[in-house]
Amino acid sequence: MRDNDTTLAWKLYEAGRDYNERLVPSQYALVDTNTEFFSGNQWLNLPDTPAMRELPKPTFNIIKRIASLFIASLTSSAVALRFEPLAYYGAPEEQEGEDPADVANAEVGNLLEKFKFEYRLRDALYDGARSGDYCAHFWFDPTAMPYGGAFGQRRGEIRMELVDGVNVMFGNPASACVEDQPYILLVGRDTVEHLRQEAEARGSAEAERITADSENGHFSGVGGRTELSAEEGGKALYVCLYTRCSRPVKRADGTVERWESTIHVTKATRTAVIYQDVDTGLSRYPIAWGNWEKQKNQYHGRALVTGIVPNQIFINTMFATAMRHLQLMAFPKTVYNADLISSWSNEVGQAIGVRGLQPGQAVGQVAQHLQPAEMSNQIFALIDKAMAYTKECLGATDAQMGNVRPDNTSALMVLQTNAEVPLENVRAGLYEWVEDIGAILLDMMGTYYGTRPVVTDRELEEPVTDGAGNVSIDPVTGLLRTRRVSRRVVRSFDFSRFKHLWLRMRVDVGATTYFSEIAMSQTLDNLRRDGTLDVIQYLERIPDKLIPKKEELLRELRSRAAAEPEGTSAGAGGPVQGGPVDESRVAEQLTGTMQNRLQELPAVARRAVLQQGQERSR
Repeated sequence: MRDNDTTLAWKLYEAGRDYNERLVPSQYALVDTNTEFFSGNQWLNLPDTPAMRELPKPTFNIIKRIASLFIASLTSSAVALRFEPLAYYGAPEEQEGEDPADVANAEVGNLLEKFKFEYRLRDALYDGARSGDYCAHFWFDPTAMPYGGAFGQRRGEIRMELVDGVNVMFGNPASACVEDQPYILLVGRDTVEHLRQEAEARGSAEAERITADSENGHFSGVGGRTELSAEEGGKALYVCLYTRCSRPVKRADGTVERWESTIHVTKATRTAVIYQDVDTGLSRYPIAWGNWEKQKNQYHGRALVTGIVPNQIFINTMFATAMRHLQLMAFPKTVYNADLISSWSNEVGQAIGVRGLQPGQAVGQVAQHLQPAEMSNQIFALIDKAMAYTKECLGATDAQMGNVRPDNTSALMVLQTNAEVPLENVRAGLYEWVEDIGAILLDMMGTYYGTRPVVTDRELEEPVTDGAGNVSIDPVTGLLRTRRVSRRVVRSFDFSRFKHLWLRMRVDVGATTYFSEIAMSQTLDNLRRDGTLDVIQYLERIPDKLIPKKEELLRELRSRAAAEPEGTSAGAGGPVQGGPVDESRVAEQLTGTMQNRLQELPAVARRAVLQQGQERSR
């Protein structure tokens, strides 16, 4: 649709751009200021006067230090999406087959790994700290080959990109809820050549109407507003318009059973429509939206940098004026009699000629040094206070910033946990954003994937072998000894089942900070020392970086345990604490009476007593 050679999508874009400009302050100006201050360009737009040209321009970038600290704290815990089944999926026979929740976990895990989601998560939080918003956009690429075509020639894969918050426009800007929007706009720029190729591939008759423009003044950062000057054909701004439309679902006899809503998409420039009103089949907008700090009655959030900019300006200007004062006043000035000395020189070893000196007149009366003016210490005390109060108000404590010695790890863990309380709201918003991503991926897989292979983990029974590869036989039953192992296998699954299933979703978080690893290692050491864990169980749980060649060691211990007959200290569970108990050595430490009573005990009780005696003797 168009009006006066202007597409409808472009008119909606102009309305969204006008809304962003009417915010106080303007959203575009605010994001540009935050971006420049975060990058360290904190002396822009100064008046061009002689005093400002000579003023030093130091930058003590506490903004980047605090923002980087918060983002590192928010991403220090590994984040994973997990889907759980409800009580049942439908018919009882469906429960006997493979679990769709396991397939969802496997495929979503594969997708997040392809997206390099851990890095995308950090980039999204950096966007949120600078602009107040972070957004992920998903689309289906029908030309991509899953797993590089290793498991068949079926094509089509889900893609992900991060979009700047100023390039996302909601149809109802008073609400930040994505699913309640009448429409959502995504703004971007691409080469005219590529946009024309896309329009021709979609069968559009308006490919030649796409022309280059200079509509790049509202993109974030200097890079967003700078393009190649010699770029052939130039670039054009395009708009992707997502709308929610309802369609009837009919019965076999042609009557309407129910109405269901799907997402339609239109892509256009100012003067041309690349494709229009394409039914994606999705039931959710393929857009995940998050705010660093939510604001009342608007979809834009408040950035972390916004509240620190005035403090940063004060700290920089106070340092600059102090430096200029030292440049002008810190060194002594020489006052001399111009009638006696024609010119003064500060050259080292340079002689200074004096004419007309009266007899008996002291040389000290010819020239002397003025002592430099002292600068008040209150200036640097105020700067220190401004930095300290800024960090304190934001929750950036010394324990969180690593400015303490790790002597007492337990106390430091408590301080670190308390210091992260101000970030709990931001963390909760981040986890909600990740859950929205999981719901979008589930919807897209059910819509586009169909039946295709998927790589999952499956528990299998495998025979136990020794180091030489020989299978182990249970001497009591005469059967092969087996163990349960997890293997990655390829299976075929009909992903369209996801359109009719409801899976519970949660975000799993695992602590991976320095102090949490220390506490985990100490807990495992205590369990090992108490005999609760054997060597294999201990090594399976200890962090990989603490023990070199850990997997090789585990294989050797498992082979050794499999080769030992049933009933020894290793058994099927692996070696125990300290290895096998030497009964004779432990019994020698007992008195004669206790040795006699020990022999009267049952085998199980005697074994427990000897084990305790061995542990106490260490």
